Amino acid sequence: MAKTQLSKPVIKMTAAGDQLPGEERIAYLHWISKGATVGDDLLVVDGDGDTIWEDVAIEANSSKVHIINNRINKLKIETMTGDRGTLYVIKAPAYPSKYW
Repeated sequence: MAKTQLSKPVIKMTAAGDQLPGEERIAYLHWISKGATVGDDLLVVDGDGDTIWEDVAIEANSSKVHIINNRINKLKIETMTGDRGTLYVIKAPAYPSKYW
């Protein structure tokens, strides 16, 4: 993951161990498992190690979305089998804090 992406509204994460450095308002996660095979898995956790999203590829080159709509501290790809695929982190718009 390139650090220059952190200020952009979409952050591309490509390998297990990729982690955001702090808290982000996240709208949703989009996993494109290009190159994955059936059974490859993805596990996304927060800074405390709590599971945010866990998924298994049901077919090669699948695309899945997980709605978050919350603040997450230090989002991290804990597992991405074979580092096959890309996790896009789509940040939420900067609404006034009363909505978050």
